[in-house]
Amino acid sequence: MDRRNTLKTIGTVGIAGALGLGTSGTVSADRADAAGGGDSNNPGRIGNYGGAKTLTPPNLGGFDHVLVYLAEPLVEGDWSVVENAERFQREIMGRDEEAIDADRRAAEAFYEERFGLTFEGDVGLFEPEESTDGSAVLNPFYQDPDVGYNAYVVSGRAMPNNHDDGATNRDEMLAGKVRDGGWIVSITEDTTLGGSYGGSDGFDIGAGGTLAYGHYNIKMGDNEDPIVIRYESEHPILPLDMPVAFNCDLFHDEWGEGQVRGVTGAQSGGIRNVLTFPPSL
Repeated sequence: MDRRNTLKTIGTVGIAGALGLGTSGTVSADRADAAGGGDSNNPGRIGNYGGAKTLTPPNLGGFDHVLVYLAEPLVEGDWSVVENAERFQREIMGRDEEAIDADRRAAEAFYEERFGLTFEGDVGLFEPEESTDGSAVLNPFYQDPDVGYNAYVVSGRAMPNNHDDGATNRDEMLAGKVRDGGWIVSITEDTTLGGSYGGSDGFDIGAGGTLAYGHYNIKMGDNEDPIVIRYESEHPILPLDMPVAFNCDLFHDEWGEGQVRGVTGAQSGGIRNVLTFPPSL
């Protein structure tokens, strides 16, 4: 794949959308009927939604934390990949040069340990880099806000229903916006992945596959810190002409480990994504 085209694609759609690519009012029980949680927790009737925020209990489904992201894109204008990847690191993540360098080295170490791909790190901080075997390219990225990635459910929090006409929320400074950036790897030639994932037999993957390492930085209220979650590909994201699943391990400073299970439409670019902490019950 031509490196310039690869960069353009990644910058437009981000991690979940690198292969193809929320307005939500959840139904809540009437307050009087909603108390409970024992053997039977069925109200007489499920109440209609009656507010401007999505309300969910903190232990939704028995998990400590549950988040739901939605994206319906309306991409307009050009997107400068390198410039915005740097802005993500410096302004949104609040990192200085040393911290950015440490994050890139952590990504490179992850790709080598997990998938057996080596990046020597001898290029500029925001420059693309080819793997030593020539089968993959590591690029910095920040997802275009026009993709509309937004957290409409954060369990235990009253999330606002921000959205645009014909698209989910595209304003990176509105509450719920998922600012998604990091260091993405594009498989440019058919290869066999090793590392802890491929093992002794290896895992064959075709050109067009994707591997991910980065952070979700979720904009919350103006007077509070964002929610920051690190993600790492659990499996390669395979190039398919149909909706594609992506699975990542998650890490949060207070919540601990989690997992994300998502799907992106190959043609529409829409994203449906569920995160849970812990990974399972």
